[in-house]
Amino acid sequence: MTIESWEAWLYARLQTYERGQRKALHPTLDFIRRWDMLLGHPHQKYPIIHIAGTNGKGSTSAYLAAILQAAGYRVGLHTSPHLWRFTERMRVNGQEPPAEWVDAFLSRWKGTIEQLRLSFFEVTVGMSLAYFAEAEVDIAIVEVGLGGLWDATNIVSPLIAVITPISWDHVEILGPTIEDIARQKGGIIKSGRPVIVSSQDYPEAFQVIAQIAEQQNAPLIQAEYHLTAGEWVRQEHTYHRIFTDKQSGKNYLSDLTGDYQSVNLATVLTAVEQLRRMGWRITEEGLREGIASVSKFGLLYGRGQWLLQNKHTLLLDVAHNPQGLAAVRRLVESAPVPMEGLIIGFSQDKDIPRALEALGGWTGPVFFTAAPNPRACSPDRLRQIAEPLGYKGKAFARPEEALKAASVACQNILVTGSIFLVADVLAATHALS
Repeated sequence: MTIESWEAWLYARLQTYERGQRKALHPTLDFIRRWDMLLGHPHQKYPIIHIAGTNGKGSTSAYLAAILQAAGYRVGLHTSPHLWRFTERMRVNGQEPPAEWVDAFLSRWKGTIEQLRLSFFEVTVGMSLAYFAEAEVDIAIVEVGLGGLWDATNIVSPLIAVITPISWDHVEILGPTIEDIARQKGGIIKSGRPVIVSSQDYPEAFQVIAQIAEQQNAPLIQAEYHLTAGEWVRQEHTYHRIFTDKQSGKNYLSDLTGDYQSVNLATVLTAVEQLRRMGWRITEEGLREGIASVSKFGLLYGRGQWLLQNKHTLLLDVAHNPQGLAAVRRLVESAPVPMEGLIIGFSQDKDIPRALEALGGWTGPVFFTAAPNPRACSPDRLRQIAEPLGYKGKAFARPEEALKAASVACQNILVTGSIFLVADVLAATHALS
């Protein structure tokens, strides 16, 4: 069977959070532990950096994978959700597993998958960990899917745990307070293993993480680099950004361009420093090459991503909560070209009013739309929510329709609010060429 056929098989038989929300979440590690045992505990065969957080964990994961690849290591990268193919969740040196491997693996294990009643996420986590072992990676970067404590990735015992900034998201699952959410994220901290913590916007989140680290006797390392986002550099069909370390004066050229990447880079530099202490060979040249080439090495999309075409400039960002949209607002304010049109869509379970308030309204035309996902807020409903907050525009049933209309009306277009929306717009960018 092809990858597409197997993906259809998985979706038809298994619960997914993207489609079924809480029904797909197992508040226990029992299911993944049974699956892991049958697979032979593949994650025990290589060191792992385990990354949780509300914002920035995808960028941080991709930066670290790119840096380690540039340093000459063979690196596994597990991320979620995927944009187009579920095999994007499991990459080795940026490459997805071959269709032959996927077919052989799922042909062997499909009966077990059904018998264990695994979720889609649990299946793909097991696949990732098994693929990394068979590919003989030197190290793997494993991004948490949701939360941390009960996330299927939390069967690993990491070389280093990393917790990026914590904010409100998935409160119906993780809890209504920052403390509740931080306890879930802090669940990845393991006994005696160092944990690196990004600068936190909420002191109470850091306090919870510090308490868990103390209970686990885990060395807690705060990311104390101070970087600022500066000049823009145009390169081929995209923009890069220069980030400057205030203390050393060093400059780092990054193809992830949002102002908020200064926080993620501070975390990444701290992690690299820790890895070097542990004996990992990461030269300054490798560090810089990785930071500058995340899109090449890590295959990360929609994090302050620029597409420069003949007549149009697109800025794509997968931010979907108030903290993320506030960061997008800062990015737009400092952008090298004035953004005119806005293509926006959200999942209906998000705090849409607060996210829109964080983005700060929009003076140009707005194109409300929705990715073809059961969780998506309808374009008409989104427009009703947004108009009292100063957003004026039209609703479009599909992202490609919104993109076509925006390309007629505007030259520079921001696309944000949902990873699934960004995926659909990326797939439809041929409409602008």
